[in-house]
Amino acid sequence: MLQFVREVSQRAPDVTHLGSMGVSAEGRTVPFVVLSGHGAFTPQAARRLGRPIVMVNANIHGGEVEGKEALLAFMRDMAVGNGDGVPPLRPLLDGLTLVLIPILNPDGNDRISTANRQIDLENLEGQIGPPTGVGTRNTGEGWNLNRDYMKQEAVESHHLARLYGQWRPHVFVDCHTTDGSIHAYDLTFDTAHTPTSGHPGPIEYARSRLLPAVADAVLKYHGRRGCFYGNYRDQNNPSSGWETYPGLPRFGSHYRGLTGRLDILLETYSYIDFRARVDTMSAFLLEIFRYVAAHGDEVMAVADQAEKDTIARGKNPRPDDLVGINYGVARRAANGSLEFNWPVYHLEDTRIVAFDRQSISERRIPGRRVVTYRAPHYARFIPTISVPRPYAYLVTTAGIGLKLSEHNIEWSELAEPVDIDVEAYVVLASEKTVSPDICSGIERFETVLSVRKERRRVRAEPGTLVVPTAQRLGNLVVYLLEPESDDGLARWEFFDRDVHLGAPFPVYRVPEPVRIPTQSRRRQGARPGKARDVSPRPRA
Repeated sequence: MLQFVREVSQRAPDVTHLGSMGVSAEGRTVPFVVLSGHGAFTPQAARRLGRPIVMVNANIHGGEVEGKEALLAFMRDMAVGNGDGVPPLRPLLDGLTLVLIPILNPDGNDRISTANRQIDLENLEGQIGPPTGVGTRNTGEGWNLNRDYMKQEAVESHHLARLYGQWRPHVFVDCHTTDGSIHAYDLTFDTAHTPTSGHPGPIEYARSRLLPAVADAVLKYHGRRGCFYGNYRDQNNPSSGWETYPGLPRFGSHYRGLTGRLDILLETYSYIDFRARVDTMSAFLLEIFRYVAAHGDEVMAVADQAEKDTIARGKNPRPDDLVGINYGVARRAANGSLEFNWPVYHLEDTRIVAFDRQSISERRIPGRRVVTYRAPHYARFIPTISVPRPYAYLVTTAGIGLKLSEHNIEWSELAEPVDIDVEAYVVLASEKTVSPDICSGIERFETVLSVRKERRRVRAEPGTLVVPTAQRLGNLVVYLLEPESDDGLARWEFFDRDVHLGAPFPVYRVPEPVRIPTQSRRRQGARPGKARDVSPRPRA
């Protein structure tokens, strides 16, 4: 792969630039390639063009290689052609800038074995080919990168977040390969489903405009069927319901929904043969590029408006401007441990193209006869906890500034002591729960907090982190810093050493606009200042 992208870059330096995001945990290069018809190979140059930026990520799961193969072919065809003379796809580069990541997970990619992702239709798992095998789902360290977006414990996650923050693409496409229910689609697609947590504009545009138009074009010009991502609620009954995956931002699509950009998830179907999967992924990518190039002003306007709205809401927050931070429902397992599920609700009715019931029950691919079923589409998530957007947060725990910077979040520090009215969270209870599908080989835990909010006046000392919500990533700020968030930094144990029952949680909410004297950041990792209660005491 590295030899291929180097050769493409050398042959067409006028439209291609090869870069490195860094190295993987095991020291392999994580490359990216910029394609531009105007030589705009930096984020600044690309933004000056006034054209949409599309970033495509592949091989986040090392065994799902179809996106990687499709991106390599696009690099060749756009840069030097496919052997038929003039490159047929190069004109697309006049209307957009492409940032392509062919392998985010090189360590998993290179663990190639025929034992990985073996087909098992009885249990609806695995894939058909390629015969020489593929890599592993997780990284060499064991991390599932598509569960790591909020906690960012893998070095590969840091690389992606940094590149994403530098380029701020208007559209992000994530390439996967999925197994699951027996249906007749070549690929299923999706976008974020949490408009009450992120800005609804990009989410709704992708869901109602971009993705349906792309699916229609793929069917018309390439003969490949696509549909919104899902699986049957009852695997033997397509009419039982078509259900998407959990609404947690540890998944990439929902994370990018918090950032206010357009997101597209592509999941080609693992039960069609390998060549068909690559061809299908290529068809969907091509039609996405064509759509974005043809609707560039519209796409950029949607993303830019979401950014402006988010900043404006943070500058003057309203009590009724609620941000969903938790979609989970707790329950007790038989052994008394705490477990969670994330209910998904009916969004609309849809039609599912599949096979006859007998073929489905027999796990036959392809089935004997194509049948269209009517089914409810379960793709709506309703938050169980929402909070009013504050003006800012004050953070007194060490190391949180570094973690926020990894998310491209802006923050500063108090320059002098200040007495300030805040909303404090008093910790009432703390409990651990096991987190599934996070890392192979280790058991990863989450901290579940119960809190009570109250008004206080505190004295915050110099060095206290000040994190405003009037910034592009203001929605992400709220989700990361609220103690009852189901995917925030408290949930991922980053505050554990400073959490004490009956004491305030070490993040305070500043609900209304107020002058806060700040200074530039100190050395990363330095101990922040403290905050102590100076509320007036009632007389005896």
